[in-house]
Amino acid sequence: MFITQSFYRFTEEHMMVCLLRFYFVIYLVDGTTGCLTNFCNCSQNSLKTSCFSLTYIPKIPEYSVTLLLKSNTFLHLDKDTFYNVTDNDIRHFLLQDNRIITVANDTFKSLNTMITLEISYEKKLNLSTLETSFRSVNVSTIEKLRFENNGWENIPNTLFKNLAGANISKLSLNSNILLTFDATLLEPFNQVGKITCTGNRIERLIIMNGFQTVEELDLSANQIVIIPCFCSKNDSTVAPNLKKLTLSDNAIRSLSSRSFKCLNNLRELKLNTNRIIEIGNDIFLPLISLERLSLSFMKLRKLESRAFNCVSLQKLQFIQNDFKFTDLDRFDSKLVFRFLQNLTYLDLTRNYLPKNESIFLQMFAPLNNLRNLILQKTFSSTMPDMFFQNKPFLHTLILQGNSISKWNPILFHNVTSLKVLNLNGNLINLINKTSFPESLLASLKSLDLSYNPFWCICSNKWFVDHLRASNLSSKLVKWPDNYMCSFPEELKDVKIVEYMPTKESCNDSDPTNIFIGSVLFCALLIVLIGSVTLKCQNNIRNALYLYHLHRRRQRRSRSVRSDLPGTYEFDVYVVYCEKDRKWVHEVLLKRLENEGFKVCIHLRDFTLGEYVVDNIEKFMNKSWKFIVIMSNNFAKSEWNQWEVNLVQERRRRRGKNAMVLIMVKQIDSKHMTSALRTLLYTTPYLSHTKGIGKRLFWTAVISGVKKSYDNPPVAVSFNS
Repeated sequence: MFITQSFYRFTEEHMMVCLLRFYFVIYLVDGTTGCLTNFCNCSQNSLKTSCFSLTYIPKIPEYSVTLLLKSNTFLHLDKDTFYNVTDNDIRHFLLQDNRIITVANDTFKSLNTMITLEISYEKKLNLSTLETSFRSVNVSTIEKLRFENNGWENIPNTLFKNLAGANISKLSLNSNILLTFDATLLEPFNQVGKITCTGNRIERLIIMNGFQTVEELDLSANQIVIIPCFCSKNDSTVAPNLKKLTLSDNAIRSLSSRSFKCLNNLRELKLNTNRIIEIGNDIFLPLISLERLSLSFMKLRKLESRAFNCVSLQKLQFIQNDFKFTDLDRFDSKLVFRFLQNLTYLDLTRNYLPKNESIFLQMFAPLNNLRNLILQKTFSSTMPDMFFQNKPFLHTLILQGNSISKWNPILFHNVTSLKVLNLNGNLINLINKTSFPESLLASLKSLDLSYNPFWCICSNKWFVDHLRASNLSSKLVKWPDNYMCSFPEELKDVKIVEYMPTKESCNDSDPTNIFIGSVLFCALLIVLIGSVTLKCQNNIRNALYLYHLHRRRQRRSRSVRSDLPGTYEFDVYVVYCEKDRKWVHEVLLKRLENEGFKVCIHLRDFTLGEYVVDNIEKFMNKSWKFIVIMSNNFAKSEWNQWEVNLVQERRRRRGKNAMVLIMVKQIDSKHMTSALRTLLYTTPYLSHTKGIGKRLFWTAVISGVKKSYDNPPVAVSFNS
């Protein structure tokens, strides 16, 4: 009797709880859509429902074909878990971070139209229970499997045995901690089109069986050292259908002539961000179907003459390798692109192109079929006159971020194919009637001249008049907001569209003005001559210094040293104050990089996420020379003083020529510390100057950077 009463009381309380939950759910459900609004997001446009912070799966709208369950609490999954969505046509089922531990054999039985299954961020999931749960998956409909960020270190080869016969088009195992990928895992499937296994720790790839149908393989961001072998024991291919292979961001150190054997059908290959420093002869020759190749973000030092021996190649990305095409010891200008007659797309962003025009033309001469050429940030100051002579199909030319200020008018004559021209961020001051032929301006669809330092003077009158009289402005990219005057001072930062020179203001022939102008010119000339006479003493002495330095270098036999610039990653490390950044970045950096030096600047080159102190010490050790930029701002910075102490310490070890001091602005006595005063008394320094001594100043800077350690610097000072 007591048991019966207790059971009755328990049942009654249980029913009350259920009723309360029922009313609670009814209260939260949107009656028009059937969506549990406080815990689910339902979208009829995307036919998707996402639920979170629940302990059960609620009813969802009838239109939902995608169900995402994220950040819920489902310790165990079975058929009953999906009771409320049994009548829904769920095709894409996604589980993310739901604390799942076990999965029952019948879990997916009611999801019989499922095409995509994702189980991600489930760190506690028991793999053996997952393996048995696949018995309940409808193998006739399932096509995509995604298991990401689960912390899997090893996957049993039998994991997918209960999915035998499934037509899996895509398998993703990204962002686990796998050490090996064994293709035996794929054997139960009829066909697997794409495999992505990025962001793991894979060192070894076992490809013996299961790769027959794979068309795409992405193994980016792993720890692969050697290119995986795709050949069987009898040298036949184990991946006959592989068309795209991505091995970016690994630890591959070298390539050989056998690296890509047995990949006859490969069409796209990506090897970005590896540790390759040299590409030998005929590396890509076995890839007879290769159309797209990406070799970017590496520190390449040498290209053999047949490095790009791949006649089928159509697209080559060779980006940010800092490769010095200025150094003929690193490549052969006549042969480097000789075998790429079918190339239509070439991207050489952030490499050093040759300044010698004949070498420049030799490099690009074989590329007759180019349609897209990207030469962004290649440290170019001009384009050779005959560049377009054998480029009849060139459609797009990107020259953004260089130092181009002018070109010979003949450059663009008879150019009929060009439709997109980008000269953004160069040093163009003037555009006149001969800069671009009228036929080119008419045929161009896009012209980008933004972020150039235009001069708003009468010499640019034709340009601004033509913009108003024609439809050219409609073709200008970022017009008018990013087309500004940089000169004269009174018009600086004024938009070119607001500059309106008149015929009268540009052709003023009043005799009085001419007379006044002549008098002022003569007076200025007298002042200039007097000023030069007073200031030339130091410049003459500096010129003699450079001359004697040159003579001494010719006479002195230097011993061979191991600490040569080629053994360091950077030629120069620059120490400067943040308030002097404008001069350093816009003047010093451009000048040094135009000379072919590789410069370390903390805002650009430091490793993100590391402590500043660690970054400074690491990149100083990677640099051959140090330039210290002195000013009042510098003298007031305790942080900069600390950096100088580090430079001084390295100078004591490497020799006094390891440091070049530049005074951009004389330091006031009130800011002069005893340490700085001692440094300036004991160390020769250069004073930045404008005008007459400018060329001599830069000659001395470049000479100081190039000077070997056993050639001590002589005191040189330039006065404004």
